[in-house]
Amino acid sequence: MFYEIKLKVEKENSKGEMKEVIEHFITDVGLFAEAEANGLEQYVGCDVFSITRSKVVEIVNEKEEDKPFYKATLIDIFIDDNGNEKETKYYTLVCAKDITEANRLMQEHMRQGLKDMRLDGIVKTKIIDLI
Repeated sequence: MFYEIKLKVEKENSKGEMKEVIEHFITDVGLFAEAEANGLEQYVGCDVFSITRSKVVEIVNEKEEDKPFYKATLIDIFIDDNGNEKETKYYTLVCAKDITEANRLMQEHMRQGLKDMRLDGIVKTKIIDLI
């Protein structure tokens, strides 16, 4: 299960001043307490600002330096027992230099067994790393 963690940390800005900022991370652990421990290990003296269960079900590729994460929404359409068409949304993360590369990587990923799903959208996230 993925958890999204927001940490309040002291960082030096471009003027050389220390500023308090909130950084976003994602972690793949089984328990809420493990997510908190992973967050606290990231920075000495940080404050865990928020931990939430993520709707992300998969991370498509490895995180690369200086490339952000994009969240892709996939839609699976199926027919329920009553014959009604239903949609289920799935969210995945993909690391890419821009939205064009994210789209290309998601299209390649979907060709590997997700052909029945539709790519509904891709947005840039504030998540800076997987911890």
